[in-house]
Amino acid sequence: MIQTSEIESTVVVGAGTAGLIAAFELRQVGIFPRIFESASRVGDQWRARHPQLTLNTHRDLSYLPSMRYPVGTPAFPKRDAVVAHLEDFVAKVSMPIEFGVEVKRISISGGVYQLATNKGAVAARNVIIATGRDRKPIIPAWTGLERFQGKVIHAAEFGSPRDYNGKRVLVVGSGNSGFDILNHLAKQKTAALWLSSRHSPTLVPKRLFGATVHRLSPLLACFPTRLVDAALATTSYVAFGDLRRFGIGKPAAGGATRLREGVALASDDGAVRAIKAGTIKIVPEVQSFNEDHVYFTGGQACSPDIVISATGYASDLERIVGDLNLLDKQGRTLINGSEQLSHLPGLYFIGMRASIIGDIGSAKVQGRAIARAIRRGHTKMNHG
Repeated sequence: MIQTSEIESTVVVGAGTAGLIAAFELRQVGIFPRIFESASRVGDQWRARHPQLTLNTHRDLSYLPSMRYPVGTPAFPKRDAVVAHLEDFVAKVSMPIEFGVEVKRISISGGVYQLATNKGAVAARNVIIATGRDRKPIIPAWTGLERFQGKVIHAAEFGSPRDYNGKRVLVVGSGNSGFDILNHLAKQKTAALWLSSRHSPTLVPKRLFGATVHRLSPLLACFPTRLVDAALATTSYVAFGDLRRFGIGKPAAGGATRLREGVALASDDGAVRAIKAGTIKIVPEVQSFNEDHVYFTGGQACSPDIVISATGYASDLERIVGDLNLLDKQGRTLINGSEQLSHLPGLYFIGMRASIIGDIGSAKVQGRAIARAIRRGHTKMNHG
């Protein structure tokens, strides 16, 4: 049991990259939080993904505070390098994480937060929720899905790209996850490969004229959204040309605009070349399933062995903070970073918005701001 009669200063919920960054920044200003992580070790969310998965952000903009990636690490570190980076960070800074602690519900009483966990109750004046945007994979309830005799998985379960050799594969969703999978499958010998998408993505190349595009993101982050939209559209056109004749239309909104809505950019690393070559066939939006076919808008159909649903995730925050009146209709937080709601002082979220500089880069900015805000609160309390 972890229950105590004391009121903790600060609790960080989640020990992924955002939670570790928040805890680090708090310690920099003299606040030593308790850190709860439901998994049994650091990096488990990364370990669950396929081994070829890489960061879509450059290593020089994606390292944890005070510790860069080792010399020789690729520009876009693979899964195992990311896990090792997390483990090395925790060891280097002696981060005291309490593993196996799942926060089930958070309430507030008398200005103090009450955390109900599987190991007992904890009270805290400040709570930072760092559980991430992708806790709960979403597979749409397509008509007839239960009749389908093929295999249907979420992108989170992708596994090894080699497992798809000789298979007919339909990828549904052309966002970040969908294109990551297509980038890998384009290098395999699938029997057939289709992409179905409701919305055309904002596509950016990993490299353009030999330069890593993501290295420019801190500069882009300084400009208004409309200018960043235009810069991303221009980059996409220069890199890929007009993709409409291949079935990929113009996005309904600009890339930076969609980032603000929570939709990440899609990064190309070979998929577009396969689309132009006809190896990946673009099909319309999924309408329904039967025993062995998937039907699309307009009457087209295909017969895949495997359907990979790259249709996003939910933060699953309703379960934890659903009674606190801080989620929108889509279940997203109304606040992020150092923002606070007047009826919930001391409650913070980190890593709940997509950012052009990437999740780790934005978490560093947010973590410092949150730490400063909590430190100011401590100073007022001590001198009040």
